[in-house]
Amino acid sequence: MNVKKALVLIAAAVLVYTLIAHPTQLGDGVQAVIGWITGGIQAIVAFLRSIVT
Repeated sequence: MNVKKALVLIAAAVLVYTLIAHPTQLGDGVQAVIGWITGGIQAIVAFLRSIVT
């Protein structure tokens, strides 16, 4: 078995276990990550707007 394939299967198993055992905490974590991504994108857009104007 390929190491990369094994790591992907392990990651998927951990995700499924976490989804079943702790759905609320997983949802909070996903919302936090989405917030970080959104904040980063907004910062990049603000920077690019400041360069253009």
